Amino acid sequence: MIQKIAYIWYPVTDMNRAIEFYNELLGLTLLFKGEDWSELEIDGQRLALRKGATLPEHNDLSVPGVSFLAKPIEQVIATLSRKGVQFAEGLKLYPYGKLATFRDPDGNLLGLYEPPPHKDG
Repeated sequence: MIQKIAYIWYPVTDMNRAIEFYNELLGLTLLFKGEDWSELEIDGQRLALRKGATLPEHNDLSVPGVSFLAKPIEQVIATLSRKGVQFAEGLKLYPYGKLATFRDPDGNLLGLYEPPPHKDG
């Protein structure tokens, strides 16, 4: 039976540029690098990069994407912004948490997420 998500993959056009973004800029651990397929890891989850796959059209923020847990989110946004990451709409506040979205060099949607604080009672 299904046990967990094995990996999530994104299409990329330039494997070296993508690995630099995910490994060096975002800090994911590079597990292996291939010409057409590479994998990175963050806290036991794998994110794979597939070169040559068809890139979807990203005209809005309603397409699926990966969101990374970020605490405190404001600090992570500031750090990534200093490294050149451009956030699509800035920080958004919702009853279910704080969100900020950005894109990788190929236009794949990514996000940062901070859950709301737990309230006792």
